[in-house]
Amino acid sequence: MQGRREFLQGVAGAGVLAGMGWLGPGCATRSPCLTSRALLKMGVLSDIHLNRPGDEATFLKALEHFRDRGADSVLIAGDFADTGRIAQAKMLADAWFKVFPNDTAPDGRHVERLFVYGNHCVTGWTWGGELKNDAARAKAEAIGFGDNRARIWDELFHEEYKPIWMKTVKGVPVVGAHWEERGNGIAIEDFMKLHGKEIDPKLPFVYTQHEHPKDTCFGSWAWGHDDGRSTRALSPFANAVAFSGHSHYTLTDERTVWQGAFTSINTSSLKYASTDYSLRENINGNGYGFRGENRTHRMDQVGTGDGRQGMLVSFYDDHLAIERREFVYGQSLGDDWIVPLPAANGTYSYAQRAAQRVTPEFADGAKVAVLVAPKKGEKGFTRVTLTFPAAQIRNKVRVYEYEVTAVLDEDDVDLVQAQRRMMSPDFHLPVSKLAKEITFTFAAEDLPIKGRYRFVVRPVECFGKKGAAIVSDVTAIA
Repeated sequence: MQGRREFLQGVAGAGVLAGMGWLGPGCATRSPCLTSRALLKMGVLSDIHLNRPGDEATFLKALEHFRDRGADSVLIAGDFADTGRIAQAKMLADAWFKVFPNDTAPDGRHVERLFVYGNHCVTGWTWGGELKNDAARAKAEAIGFGDNRARIWDELFHEEYKPIWMKTVKGVPVVGAHWEERGNGIAIEDFMKLHGKEIDPKLPFVYTQHEHPKDTCFGSWAWGHDDGRSTRALSPFANAVAFSGHSHYTLTDERTVWQGAFTSINTSSLKYASTDYSLRENINGNGYGFRGENRTHRMDQVGTGDGRQGMLVSFYDDHLAIERREFVYGQSLGDDWIVPLPAANGTYSYAQRAAQRVTPEFADGAKVAVLVAPKKGEKGFTRVTLTFPAAQIRNKVRVYEYEVTAVLDEDDVDLVQAQRRMMSPDFHLPVSKLAKEITFTFAAEDLPIKGRYRFVVRPVECFGKKGAAIVSDVTAIA
């Protein structure tokens, strides 16, 4: 007869504890032939959100890193200005020319600017109201007012503004599309029909816009994706590599790189990592995603202000090498991702990569400790606080979140009463900053049947695959 503990650890394989998950080749690192020299080295950033003097400090760090690593170009996928002020765009330009005077590195190499506006740049000035109803101030201060976006582009960056532009950097074509109001949208389909024949299918081709192309990186649930026109425009180009921001999703998440008809890459943010994860106890989300669970969360929210990230991408004729970096602690976010080019045969699809991954696991003998008591100074409910050691990295696969299940243990029956998810509090950080111990909180009021409980915890990696469970001793919930 199966023992109680074995049942609790195995129940996750079926019923309410069932999980799906994959991991795959290239999710950590593959070993391509690197005998050829890179065609192009590109620094990639997005969502810098410059607002007040001093905000440019992290941006300067990133530019200096790219300069010292030999970047030939720097791409910014929008939202460099936080509230759409011209002064914020000037902060960006001043920082750029401080590190790259006349667009030149100290060794004399030209470093190409590949910047596009995002929604904060273009429409941010309308959200606070102070400029929206003052045309004279808006003309003087707002990027998106009238023809300002074109005028200041010429003044600050010394090049003609075009809603969609095309450049060539060391033989690699790059197309950039600035944010346009939703009613107008980006005319990228027409642009690609007109200019697509100019692109050599044997070499990589780069595209950037602010929001993710629909149904690419992070899938259909991704916050802030576009209406599908860029996906349609790029699908005929297996050599296309699209960079987009807007979502702020962290570069510790392998779903950053999507490959289907083309390659789509999330650029993350140089300001903060996303908290757009609904249904997690320690992150309330940003008002998007599923909002049907109207229940008070008892846990403190994860702070992600130290999730300031970017990447240096080396382009080869048959692959990309993506170096992930964070600019708060100045550390790598993990091994380089090696992405085959062009996109073909599903070899780097989510399903292929996920299928071959292992799961993070708890150390042998790990257990869940339980404390039932109100938090000091609180009245009206009782907290059930679980404490357990963090799951360990296995084959370079780290834990992304935890699944926690409360199981009523009465009359020889194991009856699930509640199941919750929490993001690992360090999901956005480098390995050196990972926590050693995790705390999770239930409210006793969320467990309406009182009695004897065991608590089951499983680690979950970013594609959703779940590791083996650890279980608490029996605890009475009165």
